[in-house]
Parts: sequence; C-alpha cells; structure tokens
Amino acid sequence: MWVCTQCDRIFKKVNQPHSCKSIPLEQHFKNKDLAKSLFEYLLQKINTQIGTCKIISIPCCIHLFGNYDFLAILPHKDRLEIRFAAQEDITCSRITQTVKLSNKLTKICIDIKNRKEIDDELLKWLKTSYHLKTI
Repeated sequence: MWVCTQCDRIFKKVNQPHSCKSIPLEQHFKNKDLAKSLFEYLLQKINTQIGTCKIISIPCCIHLFGNYDFLAILPHKDRLEIRFAAQEDITCSRITQTVKLSNKLTKICIDIKNRKEIDDELLKWLKTSYHLKTI
C-alpha cells in the first residue's frame, strides 16, 4: 500500500499514476439538490451502520474511504450513481451495470433515486465492499 504525499490518497501500487487535484465537495452538488440530500442520507447510514469514512472529492466523482477505497459516488440532477466492488456475483434489477475487474472482483453500478433505495440490501453490499481490500 502506498500513500501519495501530495494528496494523501491510498493506492495499491507505489507511485501509481493519478491526479492529486481535489475540488470542494459542494461543487459536485451545484444545482443537484436531490443528489445532495441522497448523499447526506447515504453518508449518515454508512457512518452509523457500517463504519466511519473519509470523503475524497476529486473532479470526476466523490470517493469514500474506510480502511480502503470502497465507494465512488457520481451525483446527477435526478439521482446518485454509485459504484463499488463485490467478490460475489450479485443479480438484482437495481444494478445498472457490472464490470469484471479481476477473477475475484466485480464493479457494481447502481442508481439511487430516492431514500427508500438506501435499504438493508444496499447497505449489506456496501458493508461487504467497505471491508474488501480492493485498492
């Protein structure tokens, strides 16, 4: 594991290429009130039911770190798009895309459009991702 001395992000490989640029978190939510409300609710659920996390706001998205990078969040006007890693195949109609990352890991993409979608099933998947060493 390697920590960039410029931006404090954690990576699997030493000197892994990346951008150290960060942006204010609020910039992701400009004119996206629903996404901001969903993000705050999701973050509260993660912090109380899964574990504390650090927010990294970079130009492309928001990353949440527990011990590892476990969740990418992309705010849209009408939803939050979230991406996380899973070791098992998850079959569910709410999944918008899956991408095989390796023999052991799959990236799962889900759109969250309302608070009811931040439910026990989703939190279970995120808790598993929170504890994965995927970086």
